[in-house]
Amino acid sequence: MLARNFRLTAEKDYARIFSKGRPFHGRGMGMKAVRNQLDTPRIGFVVSTKVSKKAVVRNQVKRRMREIVRKQLQTMIGGVDIVFMARPDSTKMTYADLERAMTDIMSKAGLYKKP
Repeated sequence: MLARNFRLTAEKDYARIFSKGRPFHGRGMGMKAVRNQLDTPRIGFVVSTKVSKKAVVRNQVKRRMREIVRKQLQTMIGGVDIVFMARPDSTKMTYADLERAMTDIMSKAGLYKKP
């Protein structure tokens, strides 16, 4: 589980990201990112019923995505709001495939700290 200060919770934050966020696309998912005035990144996840009609499957995809981000939080830059949007093919991806796809999108977006 992500700590509360790393989560997007307010509907107005989601609306701001969807309207002003820069889109990035990868295999099985999309992502939108926009700068914020905070020290930490805040992350949200969207898995709609278009991905799967079954809540069990949607929740499984969300749990996997959440865990991947949780493991990579220490390497991410702060001051950014991010929303990951799952696509239907994300339900057929293994954990390793999903992790690779998310890592590729985040590096495309420049969300990792410079070594």
